[in-house]
Amino acid sequence: MVVIKHLKLGLFVLLLAGCSALDQRESGSASWQTHSERLRLLQQWTANGKIAVRMANAAESASLIWQQDRQNSSVQLSGPLGMGATTIHSDGQKLEIHQGDLYRMIDISTPDAILLNTGWDLPLQALSYWLKGVPAPNSKVQRLELDPQTELLKSLSQDNWDISYQRYQVFQGFTLPARLQIQRGATHAKIIISRWQTLPT
Repeated sequence: MVVIKHLKLGLFVLLLAGCSALDQRESGSASWQTHSERLRLLQQWTANGKIAVRMANAAESASLIWQQDRQNSSVQLSGPLGMGATTIHSDGQKLEIHQGDLYRMIDISTPDAILLNTGWDLPLQALSYWLKGVPAPNSKVQRLELDPQTELLKSLSQDNWDISYQRYQVFQGFTLPARLQIQRGATHAKIIISRWQTLPT
């Protein structure tokens, strides 16, 4: 039970990134530049789907509703049969985690704050960007591969994490990931987005 409880907390922390406007990438592809610029201007959105996280000693999955309003994030997670319902709020400086009667606040204003507080080494500042199929800003891209037919992001290596995109779908005029995976070492996460709701600014 202790391992599962800690794993769930780590999953909650994994989902929250310090979020802001989407990245504008440099690329020789005019189509990729246009696509990235559209996403950069998209700062208000909701994603509904599922996430499954596997680590060396355990695994966890949850339904996901992620609402983003510029720097402010609100994430709702629920396990099978609605067990373990959790709500997370973040303004990019702190995480507020509500799970039943449990409340916890974590200051994430320093780079190693999450690791020191939870023992989890996860891509907290990058996930919201990767979720939309763009690299995170202010972090070195080690490899970026575009699909030659669609000129959408096919795979990405950033901060020693490998991100691959299996499927895209058009939602309200935006082409956004519907299935992706992220991995580094023993940590492996699969994310499926069944619905995006977008609100351009």
